[in-house]
Amino acid sequence: MRKVLTTLALLGGLALTASPIFAWEYVYTGPLHTGAALTKININIDDYLPLTSGGSARAMGMGGAYTAIANDLGAAEYNPAGLAQIDHINFAALAIANRSAKIGDTGEKSSKWEIIPTNVGFAMKAGPLAVGLSRKIPQSRNTYQKFSKTRRNILAPDGWRMSYDSLSDKYDTGDLNTYVLTAAIKVGRLSLGANYNSINGDIKREFSGRVSNPQKKWWWYSANMNDQFQATNTVGLKGYTMDFGALMDMGILRLGATAKNFKGSVDVTQKYHWKDNFDMGSGFFVYDPVLKKETLTKFAPTYTAGVALVLGKIFTVDLDYITMDLQDSKKALGRLGAELAVIPGFLFARGGVNSDFKNIVQGQDQKSMAYFVGAGLKMLVLTVDASASLEQAKEGSDGGNMTGAISAALKF
Repeated sequence: MRKVLTTLALLGGLALTASPIFAWEYVYTGPLHTGAALTKININIDDYLPLTSGGSARAMGMGGAYTAIANDLGAAEYNPAGLAQIDHINFAALAIANRSAKIGDTGEKSSKWEIIPTNVGFAMKAGPLAVGLSRKIPQSRNTYQKFSKTRRNILAPDGWRMSYDSLSDKYDTGDLNTYVLTAAIKVGRLSLGANYNSINGDIKREFSGRVSNPQKKWWWYSANMNDQFQATNTVGLKGYTMDFGALMDMGILRLGATAKNFKGSVDVTQKYHWKDNFDMGSGFFVYDPVLKKETLTKFAPTYTAGVALVLGKIFTVDLDYITMDLQDSKKALGRLGAELAVIPGFLFARGGVNSDFKNIVQGQDQKSMAYFVGAGLKMLVLTVDASASLEQAKEGSDGGNMTGAISAALKF
């Protein structure tokens, strides 16, 4: 127990020394519309973080409550100390089935299904030591919204107020790769582990809006003028971060803690591009500032504590508490998940809930709640798991975005 208290004290100390990410600031200095103030555009790198791949469909089906369990290759995502709990040799892969909708250049809504491999890994254990290597691509986030009334709360770089009744926000993480080297050791009931994360690639974000009934004036040359805007942000990341985790197995009770991204150095580039056809005679107004660069030594530091109750091979429940302190947001997140062996050793049912009970972004508390379900099937050395978000399943039935996950693992 003294070792556990020492570990938790270390994690608390790391949390106090963490510094938040920064925001890029672009200042438009060209001609302004009458009555418009100097416009500053803040793009927070926090919007692109943290970089998670989901780890495993088993963990996702439990709402991400996995810190005190993490006894498969999902440990690299949730608690590296858990790698010391694996069998001798493990292979695993995770894929996300994602349907996303966005606004096209001519204003039409389009959607498509994509199968996105987000995690593949290998690990082996010899005695008390375990090592693993995994490659992950972060999950992309996509939003499409249709409003009943026209909104005008978004400003262009030249100060012109945008009108829109539909909005799409699409992240493309396909060009960003993270290679994770994990090492863990088990000493009695205590396991300790660490990740070295090598990050390299780009995240592209497309933020678009359109109004169905644009205001028309006689000097506009085309009927489709004054109806759309689009911003494209490309963030380049190159560098490394490190994670640390601890896990204490006390029989039916398990305790876990992690410090993710507590150390590192990441070179970041940002390219911003804006265009809109509001107040234009023809063509588009374009704002294309120069590329910006920065080096981060603190990169989305995240701290997690978890406790799990394990009742043999029949029932498992995990509760996690997560804190993040970023540039313009302070987050306190809760994760609760459970797993029931419907047929012990063969068929499993899972459920979980994510509660962001503190999510203060630029002074506003954006609380949220999401529910997840999942299932698992074990067949000799092969395990197949699947999970889905109930909220996104509902959005998908209404024609919006939806996401599901499936993972497979071989254990020898």
